Amino acid sequence: MAVVMMGLSSCLNDSDSSESTVYQETAITDFSISAINRYIHTTSASGEDSVYKAKLSTTNFPFSIDQYQRKIYNADSLPSDCDLKHVLVNITTSTYSGTVIIKDLDSDTLQYYSSTDSIDFSQPREIRVYNSSLETYRAYKVQLNINTDASEYFHWDPMPKDSPDMPANIDRTVSITTGNDGAFQLSLDGGATWSDEQLGEDEDPAYLPSAAASYLSFVPKGYIGTRYHLLVGRMDPADFMCTVMRRIEADNSGKWVCLLNLPITDSYPGYLPVSDHISLVCHNGAVLAVLDNGDIYESRDYGLSWQKKEEYNMPDGAGTAHLRAANDEAGYVWLKNIETGEVWRGYFVTD
Repeated sequence: MAVVMMGLSSCLNDSDSSESTVYQETAITDFSISAINRYIHTTSASGEDSVYKAKLSTTNFPFSIDQYQRKIYNADSLPSDCDLKHVLVNITTSTYSGTVIIKDLDSDTLQYYSSTDSIDFSQPREIRVYNSSLETYRAYKVQLNINTDASEYFHWDPMPKDSPDMPANIDRTVSITTGNDGAFQLSLDGGATWSDEQLGEDEDPAYLPSAAASYLSFVPKGYIGTRYHLLVGRMDPADFMCTVMRRIEADNSGKWVCLLNLPITDSYPGYLPVSDHISLVCHNGAVLAVLDNGDIYESRDYGLSWQKKEEYNMPDGAGTAHLRAANDEAGYVWLKNIETGEVWRGYFVTD
Protein backbone atom coordinates (compact mmCIF):
# COMPACT_ATOMS: atom_id res chain seq x y z
CA MET A 1 0.00 0.00 0.00
CA ALA A 2 1.14 3.51 -0.73
CA VAL A 3 0.28 5.13 2.61
CA VAL A 4 0.41 3.73 6.13
CA MET A 5 -1.92 5.11 8.81
CA MET A 6 -0.23 5.39 12.18
CA GLY A 7 -2.28 5.47 15.35
CA LEU A 8 -5.64 5.78 13.60
CA SER A 9 -7.18 2.91 15.55
CA SER A 10 -6.63 4.70 18.86
CA CYS A 11 -8.92 7.63 18.03
CA LEU A 12 -11.62 5.77 16.06
CA ASN A 13 -13.84 2.97 17.26
CA ASP A 14 -16.33 0.45 15.93
CA SER A 15 -19.71 1.49 17.30
CA ASP A 16 -21.72 -1.61 18.20
CA SER A 17 -24.28 0.37 20.27
CA SER A 18 -26.06 1.91 17.26
CA GLU A 19 -25.90 -0.82 14.65
CA SER A 20 -28.62 0.54 12.37
CA THR A 21 -27.09 4.03 12.38
CA VAL A 22 -23.69 2.62 11.50
CA TYR A 23 -25.11 0.71 8.53
CA GLN A 24 -26.93 3.75 7.21
CA GLU A 25 -23.84 5.87 7.43
CA THR A 26 -21.15 3.44 6.34
CA ALA A 27 -21.09 0.06 4.63
CA ILE A 28 -19.42 -1.91 1.85
CA THR A 29 -22.11 -2.48 -0.75
CA ASP A 30 -20.12 -4.32 -3.45
CA PHE A 31 -16.88 -6.31 -3.57
CA SER A 32 -15.23 -7.93 -6.58
CA ILE A 33 -11.85 -9.13 -7.83
CA SER A 34 -10.46 -7.01 -10.65
CA ALA A 35 -7.27 -9.02 -11.28
CA ILE A 36 -5.73 -12.25 -10.04
CA ASN A 37 -3.07 -14.46 -11.64
CA ARG A 38 -2.98 -18.21 -12.05
CA TYR A 39 0.16 -20.33 -12.35
CA ILE A 40 -0.78 -23.26 -14.56
CA HIS A 41 1.17 -26.49 -15.00
CA THR A 42 1.07 -28.11 -18.45
CA THR A 43 3.12 -30.19 -20.90
CA SER A 44 4.59 -28.66 -24.05
CA ALA A 45 4.60 -30.22 -27.51
CA SER A 46 8.20 -31.34 -26.89
CA GLY A 47 7.12 -33.42 -23.88
CA GLU A 48 8.51 -31.09 -21.22
CA ASP A 49 6.63 -29.83 -18.17
CA SER A 50 6.19 -26.08 -17.95
CA VAL A 51 4.45 -23.44 -15.84
CA TYR A 52 2.92 -20.29 -17.27
CA LYS A 53 1.03 -17.34 -15.85
CA ALA A 54 -2.50 -16.45 -16.94
CA LYS A 55 -5.10 -14.00 -15.67
CA LEU A 56 -8.29 -15.50 -14.27
CA SER A 57 -11.60 -14.31 -15.69
CA THR A 58 -13.34 -13.27 -12.48
CA THR A 59 -16.87 -12.71 -13.78
CA ASN A 60 -17.90 -16.21 -12.64
CA PHE A 61 -16.85 -15.62 -9.04
CA PRO A 62 -19.25 -13.10 -7.45
CA PHE A 63 -18.95 -12.17 -3.78
CA SER A 64 -21.64 -12.20 -1.10
CA ILE A 65 -21.83 -9.53 1.61
CA ASP A 66 -23.40 -10.51 4.94
CA GLN A 67 -24.08 -7.13 6.56
CA TYR A 68 -25.33 -8.70 9.81
CA GLN A 69 -22.26 -10.86 10.43
CA ARG A 70 -19.95 -8.44 8.59
CA LYS A 71 -18.54 -11.10 6.28
CA ILE A 72 -17.56 -10.91 2.62
CA TYR A 73 -16.83 -14.14 0.74
CA ASN A 74 -17.10 -15.96 -2.60
CA ALA A 75 -19.49 -18.93 -2.62
CA ASP A 76 -17.89 -20.42 -5.74
CA SER A 77 -14.29 -21.29 -4.90
CA LEU A 78 -11.44 -19.91 -6.97
CA PRO A 79 -9.16 -22.41 -8.82
CA SER A 80 -6.46 -23.87 -6.62
CA ASP A 81 -3.64 -22.41 -8.73
CA CYS A 82 -4.62 -18.77 -8.08
CA ASP A 83 -2.07 -16.44 -6.47
CA LEU A 84 -3.92 -15.19 -3.38
CA LYS A 85 -0.95 -13.13 -2.20
CA HIS A 86 -1.32 -10.57 -4.99
CA VAL A 87 -4.97 -9.67 -5.65
CA LEU A 88 -6.51 -6.47 -6.97
CA VAL A 89 -10.07 -5.79 -5.76
CA ASN A 90 -12.81 -3.25 -6.34
CA ILE A 91 -14.70 -2.04 -3.25
CA THR A 92 -17.87 0.05 -3.45
CA THR A 93 -19.22 1.76 -0.35
CA SER A 94 -22.53 3.39 0.62
CA THR A 95 -23.27 7.02 -0.16
CA TYR A 96 -22.17 8.47 3.19
CA SER A 97 -19.09 6.29 3.60
CA GLY A 98 -15.68 7.87 3.63
CA THR A 99 -12.39 5.97 3.79
CA VAL A 100 -11.71 2.26 3.29
CA ILE A 101 -8.92 0.87 5.47
CA ILE A 102 -7.17 -2.51 5.55
CA LYS A 103 -5.78 -3.92 8.78
CA ASP A 104 -2.34 -5.50 8.62
CA LEU A 105 -2.13 -9.31 8.89
CA ASP A 106 0.37 -9.35 11.76
CA SER A 107 -0.15 -6.07 13.58
CA ASP A 108 -2.62 -3.27 14.31
CA THR A 109 -1.18 -1.13 11.53
CA LEU A 110 -3.85 0.30 9.23
CA GLN A 111 -3.40 1.05 5.54
CA TYR A 112 -5.44 2.94 2.98
CA TYR A 113 -7.19 0.82 0.37
CA SER A 114 -6.35 1.46 -3.28
CA SER A 115 -7.84 -0.38 -6.26
CA THR A 116 -4.40 -0.36 -7.91
CA ASP A 117 -2.47 -1.92 -5.00
CA SER A 118 -2.43 -5.70 -4.61
CA ILE A 119 -3.59 -7.25 -1.34
CA ASP A 120 -2.50 -10.48 0.33
CA PHE A 121 -5.64 -12.63 0.77
CA SER A 122 -3.83 -15.85 1.65
CA GLN A 123 -5.50 -15.36 5.04
CA PRO A 124 -8.83 -13.68 5.92
CA ARG A 125 -8.42 -9.89 6.09
CA GLU A 126 -10.13 -7.21 8.14
CA ILE A 127 -11.33 -4.33 5.96
CA ARG A 128 -12.91 -1.29 7.57
CA VAL A 129 -15.05 1.41 6.03
CA TYR A 130 -15.33 4.71 7.94
CA ASN A 131 -18.15 7.19 7.72
CA SER A 132 -17.51 10.54 6.05
CA SER A 133 -16.75 12.26 9.37
CA LEU A 134 -14.30 9.48 10.41
CA GLU A 135 -16.18 9.15 13.69
CA THR A 136 -17.08 5.48 13.37
CA TYR A 137 -16.41 2.52 11.16
CA ARG A 138 -17.73 -0.88 10.18
CA ALA A 139 -15.27 -3.79 10.07
CA TYR A 140 -15.69 -6.74 7.68
CA LYS A 141 -13.94 -10.10 7.57
CA VAL A 142 -13.05 -10.73 3.92
CA GLN A 143 -12.21 -14.28 2.89
CA LEU A 144 -11.28 -15.55 -0.57
CA ASN A 145 -12.25 -19.21 -0.81
CA ILE A 146 -10.08 -21.44 -2.97
CA ASN A 147 -10.74 -24.95 -4.24
CA THR A 148 -8.92 -27.57 -2.18
CA ASP A 149 -10.38 -30.62 -3.99
CA ALA A 150 -8.41 -31.16 -7.17
CA SER A 151 -10.47 -31.28 -10.37
CA GLU A 152 -9.72 -30.49 -14.00
CA TYR A 153 -11.46 -28.48 -16.69
CA PHE A 154 -10.64 -26.85 -19.99
CA HIS A 155 -10.65 -23.07 -20.26
CA TRP A 156 -10.67 -20.83 -23.36
CA ASP A 157 -9.54 -17.20 -23.61
CA PRO A 158 -10.64 -15.11 -26.63
CA MET A 159 -7.61 -13.80 -28.55
CA PRO A 160 -7.06 -11.16 -31.25
CA LYS A 161 -7.66 -12.48 -34.77
CA ASP A 162 -4.15 -11.39 -35.78
CA SER A 163 -2.39 -12.54 -32.60
CA PRO A 164 1.35 -12.93 -33.31
CA ASP A 165 1.46 -15.86 -30.86
CA MET A 166 -0.97 -18.00 -32.87
CA PRO A 167 0.83 -21.05 -34.37
CA ALA A 168 1.38 -20.67 -38.11
CA ASN A 169 0.44 -24.31 -38.73
CA ILE A 170 -3.16 -23.69 -37.64
CA ASP A 171 -3.87 -23.00 -41.33
CA ARG A 172 -1.98 -26.08 -42.49
CA THR A 173 -3.35 -28.01 -45.50
CA VAL A 174 -2.26 -31.66 -45.71
CA SER A 175 -2.05 -33.39 -49.10
CA ILE A 176 -1.05 -36.96 -49.98
CA THR A 177 -0.22 -38.58 -53.31
CA THR A 178 0.39 -42.33 -53.58
CA GLY A 179 2.98 -44.08 -55.72
CA ASN A 180 4.19 -47.65 -56.19
CA ASP A 181 5.57 -50.21 -53.74
CA GLY A 182 4.28 -48.37 -50.66
CA ALA A 183 5.85 -45.04 -51.58
CA PHE A 184 3.85 -41.85 -51.21
CA GLN A 185 4.42 -38.13 -50.94
CA LEU A 186 3.28 -35.86 -48.12
CA SER A 187 2.75 -32.10 -48.29
CA LEU A 188 2.03 -29.93 -45.24
CA ASP A 189 1.62 -26.66 -47.15
CA GLY A 190 -1.10 -27.39 -49.69
CA GLY A 191 1.24 -28.84 -52.33
CA ALA A 192 3.98 -26.21 -52.33
CA THR A 193 6.58 -28.70 -51.07
CA TRP A 194 6.57 -32.49 -50.77
CA SER A 195 8.44 -35.10 -48.73
CA ASP A 196 9.06 -38.69 -49.81
CA GLU A 197 7.51 -41.19 -47.41
CA GLN A 198 7.34 -44.98 -47.21
CA LEU A 199 4.78 -47.43 -45.85
CA GLY A 200 5.95 -50.33 -43.75
CA GLU A 201 6.18 -53.83 -45.18
CA ASP A 202 2.79 -55.33 -46.11
CA GLU A 203 0.99 -52.05 -45.35
CA ASP A 204 -1.97 -51.38 -47.65
CA PRO A 205 -1.96 -47.88 -49.25
CA ALA A 206 -5.79 -47.98 -49.17
CA TYR A 207 -5.51 -47.04 -45.50
CA LEU A 208 -3.70 -43.79 -46.22
CA PRO A 209 -5.95 -40.73 -45.77
CA SER A 210 -7.89 -40.04 -48.97
CA ALA A 211 -9.52 -36.77 -47.79
CA ALA A 212 -9.75 -34.45 -44.75
CA ALA A 213 -6.21 -35.39 -43.76
CA SER A 214 -4.53 -34.02 -40.64
CA TYR A 215 -0.94 -34.33 -39.45
CA LEU A 216 0.76 -34.02 -36.07
CA SER A 217 4.39 -34.26 -34.99
CA PHE A 218 5.14 -34.47 -31.26
CA VAL A 219 7.38 -35.94 -28.58
CA PRO A 220 5.41 -38.11 -26.11
CA LYS A 221 5.78 -37.19 -22.45
CA GLY A 222 8.71 -39.11 -20.98
CA TYR A 223 10.14 -39.94 -24.41
CA ILE A 224 12.46 -36.99 -24.94
CA GLY A 225 14.26 -37.45 -28.26
CA THR A 226 11.68 -39.85 -29.74
CA ARG A 227 9.38 -38.05 -32.14
CA TYR A 228 6.02 -39.43 -33.24
CA HIS A 229 4.21 -38.51 -36.47
CA LEU A 230 0.48 -39.11 -36.95
CA LEU A 231 -1.75 -38.96 -40.04
CA VAL A 232 -5.53 -39.23 -39.78
CA GLY A 233 -8.37 -38.66 -42.24
CA ARG A 234 -11.04 -40.27 -44.36
CA MET A 235 -10.22 -43.60 -46.01
CA ASP A 236 -11.75 -45.67 -48.77
CA PRO A 237 -12.26 -48.95 -46.82
CA ALA A 238 -14.71 -47.37 -44.30
CA ASP A 239 -16.97 -44.32 -44.45
CA PHE A 240 -17.72 -43.88 -40.73
CA MET A 241 -14.26 -43.85 -39.13
CA CYS A 242 -10.88 -42.27 -39.74
CA THR A 243 -7.73 -44.09 -40.63
CA VAL A 244 -4.80 -43.56 -38.26
CA MET A 245 -1.20 -43.89 -39.52
CA ARG A 246 1.89 -43.47 -37.37
CA ARG A 247 5.63 -43.16 -37.91
CA ILE A 248 8.21 -43.21 -35.09
CA GLU A 249 11.57 -41.60 -35.79
CA ALA A 250 13.36 -43.82 -33.27
CA ASP A 251 12.19 -46.87 -35.23
CA ASN A 252 15.00 -48.12 -37.51
CA SER A 253 12.60 -48.40 -40.41
CA GLY A 254 11.10 -44.93 -39.99
CA LYS A 255 8.10 -46.11 -42.01
CA TRP A 256 4.39 -45.48 -41.69
CA VAL A 257 2.16 -48.19 -40.24
CA CYS A 258 -1.61 -48.39 -39.84
CA LEU A 259 -2.77 -48.48 -36.21
CA LEU A 260 -6.22 -49.93 -36.95
CA ASN A 261 -7.13 -53.45 -35.93
CA LEU A 262 -8.18 -55.08 -39.20
CA PRO A 263 -10.62 -56.10 -40.50
CA ILE A 264 -12.93 -53.15 -39.79
CA THR A 265 -16.46 -53.93 -38.60
CA ASP A 266 -19.50 -51.78 -37.77
CA SER A 267 -18.85 -52.45 -34.07
CA TYR A 268 -15.22 -51.31 -34.19
CA PRO A 269 -14.37 -49.97 -30.69
CA GLY A 270 -12.60 -46.72 -29.85
CA TYR A 271 -12.49 -45.27 -33.35
CA LEU A 272 -12.15 -41.66 -34.47
CA PRO A 273 -15.28 -40.55 -36.41
CA VAL A 274 -14.95 -38.94 -39.82
CA SER A 275 -15.32 -35.19 -40.22
CA ASP A 276 -14.97 -32.73 -43.10
CA HIS A 277 -12.11 -31.09 -41.22
CA ILE A 278 -9.98 -32.57 -38.45
CA SER A 279 -7.17 -30.95 -36.46
CA LEU A 280 -4.70 -32.88 -34.33
CA VAL A 281 -3.04 -31.27 -31.32
CA CYS A 282 -0.90 -32.51 -28.44
CA HIS A 283 -1.86 -31.37 -24.95
CA ASN A 284 -0.96 -32.60 -21.46
CA GLY A 285 0.49 -35.86 -22.67
CA ALA A 286 -2.46 -36.77 -24.92
CA VAL A 287 -3.37 -36.37 -28.58
CA LEU A 288 -6.59 -34.45 -29.24
CA ALA A 289 -8.62 -34.55 -32.45
CA VAL A 290 -10.85 -31.47 -32.95
CA LEU A 291 -13.81 -32.14 -35.25
CA ASP A 292 -15.98 -29.61 -37.11
CA ASN A 293 -19.06 -30.41 -35.01
CA GLY A 294 -17.23 -29.21 -31.90
CA ASP A 295 -16.49 -32.68 -30.54
CA ILE A 296 -13.01 -33.36 -29.20
CA TYR A 297 -11.65 -36.89 -29.06
CA GLU A 298 -8.67 -37.86 -26.94
CA SER A 299 -6.08 -40.59 -27.42
CA ARG A 300 -3.87 -41.48 -24.47
CA ASP A 301 -2.06 -44.20 -26.44
CA TYR A 302 -0.95 -41.91 -29.28
CA GLY A 303 -3.54 -42.91 -31.86
CA LEU A 304 -4.44 -46.50 -31.05
CA SER A 305 -7.82 -45.71 -29.44
CA TRP A 306 -10.01 -42.63 -29.09
CA GLN A 307 -12.61 -41.42 -26.63
CA LYS A 308 -14.95 -38.45 -26.84
CA LYS A 309 -14.14 -36.10 -23.93
CA GLU A 310 -16.94 -33.83 -22.73
CA GLU A 311 -14.60 -31.78 -20.52
CA TYR A 312 -13.00 -30.24 -23.61
CA ASN A 313 -15.93 -27.89 -24.11
CA MET A 314 -15.95 -25.49 -27.04
CA PRO A 315 -15.79 -21.74 -26.33
CA ASP A 316 -18.94 -19.67 -26.81
CA GLY A 317 -19.24 -18.52 -30.42
CA ALA A 318 -16.89 -21.15 -31.85
CA GLY A 319 -19.63 -22.58 -34.06
CA THR A 320 -19.37 -25.90 -35.87
CA ALA A 321 -18.81 -24.88 -39.49
CA HIS A 322 -15.06 -25.01 -40.03
CA LEU A 323 -12.78 -25.24 -37.02
CA ARG A 324 -9.03 -25.62 -37.03
CA ALA A 325 -6.73 -26.16 -34.06
CA ALA A 326 -3.02 -26.23 -33.29
CA ASN A 327 -0.80 -26.23 -30.22
CA ASP A 328 2.23 -24.08 -29.46
CA GLU A 329 5.45 -24.89 -27.65
CA ALA A 330 4.16 -23.39 -24.40
CA GLY A 331 1.36 -25.97 -24.18
CA TYR A 332 -1.60 -23.80 -25.25
CA VAL A 333 -4.25 -25.13 -27.63
CA TRP A 334 -5.36 -22.60 -30.25
CA LEU A 335 -8.74 -22.75 -31.99
CA LYS A 336 -9.78 -20.80 -35.08
CA ASN A 337 -13.09 -20.51 -36.89
CA ILE A 338 -12.01 -20.26 -40.52
CA GLU A 339 -15.27 -18.60 -41.62
CA THR A 340 -15.38 -15.83 -38.99
CA GLY A 341 -11.68 -15.57 -38.13
CA GLU A 342 -12.46 -15.75 -34.40
CA VAL A 343 -9.55 -17.12 -32.34
CA TRP A 344 -9.33 -18.67 -28.86
CA ARG A 345 -6.47 -20.00 -26.73
CA GLY A 346 -7.22 -22.88 -24.37
CA TYR A 347 -5.55 -24.84 -21.63
CA PHE A 348 -6.41 -27.73 -19.33
CA VAL A 349 -6.19 -26.60 -15.70
CA THR A 350 -6.40 -28.20 -12.28
CA ASP A 351 -8.62 -26.63 -9.65
